[in-house]
Amino acid sequence: MEYTVQQLATMSGVSKRTLHYYDEIGLLQPKKIRSNGYRIYGSQEVNRLQQILFFKTFGLSLNEIQTIMSKEKAEIYQALQMQQMKLIQQKNAIEQQLYALTQTLQNLKGENTMTDNEKFNYFKQQKLIDNEEKYGQEIREKYGDEQVNQANQKWQQLTKEQFKQMQQAEEQLIQALNQLLTQPQPLPNALAKQAFINHRTWLSIAAPFYSREYHRSLAEMYVADERFAAYYNQKTVAPSVELIKTIIDYYTQNTDEISK
Repeated sequence: MEYTVQQLATMSGVSKRTLHYYDEIGLLQPKKIRSNGYRIYGSQEVNRLQQILFFKTFGLSLNEIQTIMSKEKAEIYQALQMQQMKLIQQKNAIEQQLYALTQTLQNLKGENTMTDNEKFNYFKQQKLIDNEEKYGQEIREKYGDEQVNQANQKWQQLTKEQFKQMQQAEEQLIQALNQLLTQPQPLPNALAKQAFINHRTWLSIAAPFYSREYHRSLAEMYVADERFAAYYNQKTVAPSVELIKTIIDYYTQNTDEISK
């Protein structure tokens, strides 16, 4: 079927003015223009408009949408598919949150009993999802699916005491880094040693495959990837990943210093 601007606007809910603007910027051009100046849209244009509206609901800007829509159909399909996966993840996250909250409310009312570990399962699962979304591809490429899956499984099985130990280790790590950033000291020194031990403690609990080589390679990733760097840089008084890497490199190569 073919539609005029007015008909397409009525069917899609998009204003005539917006359709005219999309034509002006080359985002959605009509199939043809009649001798009387009327824009005519066919099935391909209708499909394109639907895709544009989907990308708008995903929060993309018109410039971003134009870039995507200028690509081949296969790439547009892939972009839509990626958004579908994100929506499914969001849906699953909401369902898990609702389930965890329902269980908690029932527990508070005395209608069920939750162990201490069960009370934290949801939060640990969310952390895994966040990490997979942010860093999953790079981590899996570097260490392989088997090791990452083992680490994820260990994370889900953390006890309340282990979780608390990790939090304490990270807090002490950040404190040591902040002192070193404000009052730099040459290596070796007590604060750097404390920072290394706390980072190693945190990592050993989280990763079942800890080794000095793994520790050093992780430090390299902190520096190489701004997303990894941001995790610590945002927690300290000044950017700290270069300092963390220096400390990790030193103490993984001079293990005798740890026992002093």
